[in-house]
Amino acid sequence: MKRSIIPIAAALAVGLGALASSGAARAEAAVKVTAARAILPGSTSVPHDVITYEESMPNGALIGSGLTMLGASYIPSMIVAASSDHPGDMALYVPVAGPWMNLAERDSGCPGGRCDNDAANKVLLVADGVFQGLGTLQILGGFLFPTTRTVTQVAGVHVLPSVTAHDVSLTATGRF
Repeated sequence: MKRSIIPIAAALAVGLGALASSGAARAEAAVKVTAARAILPGSTSVPHDVITYEESMPNGALIGSGLTMLGASYIPSMIVAASSDHPGDMALYVPVAGPWMNLAERDSGCPGGRCDNDAANKVLLVADGVFQGLGTLQILGGFLFPTTRTVTQVAGVHVLPSVTAHDVSLTATGRF
């Protein structure tokens, strides 16, 4: 039984390595800044500086869905680990690797090294391990594949007259 888990673990490791290498290339994207001078419509002929740049941030939707998937599969594992008397179920406290460790030790307490009535538990362990692994990959993917947005900032100075009972002056306000 232990030999069947090794190809699965190797496939997960290869997938994670491919995900990390492709994400590193995208994470190196530099912030591109362009500047221009423009006269905005409705303004008083004072030129304004317009700065446009791209901003990268972690992909919140991907991280959120990964946390949901990981939590939805890990919380039942912890409940089973806390309520079960099977010695292999203590491995379910370990996230992501726990279901695979439990699956490897599942038949060790049975006569002849094979439990006949444990097929449903093994299927649930495989599903639990797959969902925990996919949730973890989604969380990592949220950081390796960030979202980008274009930000445009307008800088300008407005000079307005200010009249009070005792004073006449000019007031300058600006946004940079």
